[in-house]
Amino acid sequence: MRSAGCRRPFLHRFLGSWQLNSDALPPAHRVILLGASNLTVSFSTVVETVRLLKGQPVEFMAAMGHGRSFGQDSTVLGRKIPGIFPCSLWQDLNRRPPLPTSALLTDIGNDLLYGVPVERLLEWVAGCLDHLAAARATTIMTRIPIGNLQRLNEPRFRFFRTLLFPKSRLKLPQVKSLAGALDEQLTTLALRRKIPIIPVSNAWYGFDPIHLKASARRLAWPAILSSWETTVAAHVVPSRSLWRRAYLNCLAPGEHTLFGIRCRCRQPSGLLADGSTVSLY
Repeated sequence: MRSAGCRRPFLHRFLGSWQLNSDALPPAHRVILLGASNLTVSFSTVVETVRLLKGQPVEFMAAMGHGRSFGQDSTVLGRKIPGIFPCSLWQDLNRRPPLPTSALLTDIGNDLLYGVPVERLLEWVAGCLDHLAAARATTIMTRIPIGNLQRLNEPRFRFFRTLLFPKSRLKLPQVKSLAGALDEQLTTLALRRKIPIIPVSNAWYGFDPIHLKASARRLAWPAILSSWETTVAAHVVPSRSLWRRAYLNCLAPGEHTLFGIRCRCRQPSGLLADGSTVSLY
């Protein structure tokens, strides 16, 4: 397997040239984001929501990606990434100085379609929670969209299983049963650890049973992330910025394999105008 270093795309270099304000302060808060497709496609919205909620520069550390597993390698369109629990985020976190930390676990469920037993998936999630507890993070989790999944019919299920998980041979009744068991045990785990577990609204989803509608993202993420606050957070609606989205989409993760070529990039790989940094894993 060949190895390649980090090469920033031209668009990343171009956009990065105007990102930093001369009076920007170093990050005063750390935010750890763990998830899969929903977090990936909404990353710009999540980043802007956090910046509005915190009101200060933030050190973002995110392990995410389309089809991301919590514990094993996953490959989508030739890009292989490690599982969230074994990825290098945790080693990097241990090397960094302490900061007040908030964390989010979301998109928990892909592994069911990869054939991972519920008990094994819960072990990976619990391992992530252990790391976050050691970092004294204020952690929240989202529930899986169990309502949408339970109403899923056979034709729609087959379409999305073929599109998103082509190797899966699970039947719809199996998926409904596994999803119900996972949701119940995640809730139990959150209660045992005294971690808020945030219900998701059926209104945030459309034809796609597991991915947020584009029109719902600017409402859904503030509703989820404001659960970090001990007092009622001010209502925030993140702005739409094609430049910010393009910049964040161009950032390289710490490690991945693309069509057999192993790529590595030093983190943080992103720097925003207010001094916030972005590290991807």
